[in-house]
Amino acid sequence: MQKIILLVVVIVLGLVAFNYFTTGELSLMPSSSSSEEGSELNRLRGEFRAAAREFRQAERGAGLSGLDTTDAASAALEAVDRIEKQVETIAKGADDAKLRTEANELLAEIRQYKKDIS
Repeated sequence: MQKIILLVVVIVLGLVAFNYFTTGELSLMPSSSSSEEGSELNRLRGEFRAAAREFRQAERGAGLSGLDTTDAASAALEAVDRIEKQVETIAKGADDAKLRTEANELLAEIRQYKKDIS
């Protein structure tokens, strides 16, 4: 009987941990609309950071080896522009104030990054 209770507790904790890492909420079942937009925003945040990293690598590669990395750099900047537009769409259409705030914070981060590299 103790093993069954332990198994149930482990499953519940696993579900709560999974929901926390995917949506940022500590709950068994997150709200569907908010979590979809929240997970989309988290995905876009990850894509932005990956594109920023690719741009820095292209810049570093050009500086160290003298290789032409303009294609890689321009592709990274195009990805940043695309992500910025998607985040703007989420920020404008968000009903949840917390989601809108997170989207606006990400927009500010993206705009600051673009300002820093130009």
